[in-house]
Amino acid sequence: MLKILFLSIIAKCGVFTHVRELALYMQKRGIQPVIGFTHNSSTVRMFKVTKKDMDAMKESLNGISYFLYESDEDLLQKTENMQIDLLHAHSPIVLSAAMKVSNKLDIPYVITLHGVSNWSKFHNRAMEQAKAIIAIGPEVAKSAGIEHQKKIRIIFNGIDIEHYKPGKIERTNKSLRIIWMGRTNGPSADGATYLARAIRILRKKGIPIDAKIVGYASGANTVGMQNCGWIHDPLTYLQDNHIVFARGRALREAMACGNVGFLIGQGYGGIVKKEWFENGKIPVLSGSLKHGYAKLNSEQIVNDILHFHHFRGRLVAARKAARKIAEDNFNIKKMVDDTYLIYEEVIKF
Repeated sequence: MLKILFLSIIAKCGVFTHVRELALYMQKRGIQPVIGFTHNSSTVRMFKVTKKDMDAMKESLNGISYFLYESDEDLLQKTENMQIDLLHAHSPIVLSAAMKVSNKLDIPYVITLHGVSNWSKFHNRAMEQAKAIIAIGPEVAKSAGIEHQKKIRIIFNGIDIEHYKPGKIERTNKSLRIIWMGRTNGPSADGATYLARAIRILRKKGIPIDAKIVGYASGANTVGMQNCGWIHDPLTYLQDNHIVFARGRALREAMACGNVGFLIGQGYGGIVKKEWFENGKIPVLSGSLKHGYAKLNSEQIVNDILHFHHFRGRLVAARKAARKIAEDNFNIKKMVDDTYLIYEEVIKF
């Protein structure tokens, strides 16, 4: 049985969720996963992780084998007799440790790049040593530098649609339940400000709306929306909701639970449509202006929400359509299959 060590961070972010679900589904494929989380006083300060956070994240691993390590040397000691076949690194702060373990145990390693950065400038040696590099999207791949493009494979994030699924079907003739979901700051959080403004306008019109923020929109003005903070497993929130405004992974998870998905970030994409994915197209669900999305406009958001307030039958149909889009395009199994092929190629090489 192939044994893979995933190196990652234990933090309230999509990287943790990505690694957890990747390991879980690789386990279903017959691979033996082990996750090593870097964890010390520095990472606790960096990621603002509390004991309550730690307990919740450990519990969410669902029995996957894991351990914590404080330093590169600590990791070397803990992996010495693990009989690992392959190492898969998921954060810049674990790359030095990945190289050392790879050299000491004489095993190959793979890197997944989870964000846009000047990778070749800051992590060129680690990327040169990696047998394969995975980028979660074209922008991320481009940021890795010209010299590494031949080694890079783009594999889009998938989500666990067996976990993220609609709850009990209920009538939608009461208040619309709307959430903004994510973990953003800077321009990407602007969408939460414009959504909150739209909510306030609608309430002045007498439209009953239950509006929540799930996660963090640092710097956004979200007056009028209930701030729920980071939720380690948002499933019940998503199943109890009608409409989501989000981007990236958060948008995918909410749509899989039957929420009508509106793409929002620095810009506005409106409702996510099945046509976006036709003929093999894979849209960048960023909401960024550089990807062609429209400038934010609270009045447009007001009109989009009013449409579903007035036409509840269309809301029911749109929720079912959102789930179908998730089933057809966001399933984690494709991500796992593509990653597994890379593992096989690297091991053979």
